[in-house]
Amino acid sequence: MAVREIVLRHLSGAADWIAPVENFNSLVGMAMEEWRQDFARLRLDIRPEHANGFGFVHGGVLLTLLDTVSGFAGIYADENAEPVGCFTVALNTKFISPAQSGALFAEARAQGGGKSIFFTYAEIRDEAGKLVATGDGTFRYRKLPPELVAKIRAEAAR
Repeated sequence: MAVREIVLRHLSGAADWIAPVENFNSLVGMAMEEWRQDFARLRLDIRPEHANGFGFVHGGVLLTLLDTVSGFAGIYADENAEPVGCFTVALNTKFISPAQSGALFAEARAQGGGKSIFFTYAEIRDEAGKLVATGDGTFRYRKLPPELVAKIRAEAAR
């Protein structure tokens, strides 16, 4: 199995040797639609539990989408690269318009950086293409624990 596929399984909570089967990403219900160098696209099918008290998607759900898609945009690794993680240093968010039903699509692009930090720009749009939220992020690369990298490599070799 490819390293990329293992990371995608982790996103959905299916790689239970990395994290519990029900992790936060799977609880929210995000699904990766596209992932390549400097780019990621997630889909979220809006469920009733994503709503705030007014019936619109809660800002925390939107922020989670922006944060997750942005992080993935910066850590794509091809098959020969060392898998890395990241953590959020800063994420400036603008909530543009409310979303209530259907699906949301979050896209992010990595926009440079250096050895330890990368920058991103992300947008969330609804099914009609209406802009819902944007985010500018700063992320720090994070080395994964050697034992986790070894597990990923072993799984990839299967």
